[in-house]
Amino acid sequence: MSMHRWPWLRTSIATSLMLALALATPTTRAASPDRCDVQLTVTLTPDVPKPDDDEFLSSLLSNNTSYELTLRRQPSSSVVIVELIGPGPGYRCQSVVETMRKDARVLSVNPVL
Repeated sequence: MSMHRWPWLRTSIATSLMLALALATPTTRAASPDRCDVQLTVTLTPDVPKPDDDEFLSSLLSNNTSYELTLRRQPSSSVVIVELIGPGPGYRCQSVVETMRKDARVLSVNPVL
């Protein structure tokens, strides 16, 4: 069968392949070893004025600009529950957590169980 005789067939095949690829590509953020997505309990020193401030939370990441901290809850004035999101694998995520632990304003960082 010659594709030159039926050009619409080539377009139809290409369209079908693109649709199959789009359907096979996940659109949700699934748990993956190549992705860091963890909730953490962060206990702060009492002198932190606004622990829920986005700029403060970002500052806890230091120079880890490909990661993001999002406030989930603030159970008390010195404790926040945050979600850490960024590229994996796990050792890179753990490295960011260790950086947060070294911050003088942080008393502890623990995973939410």
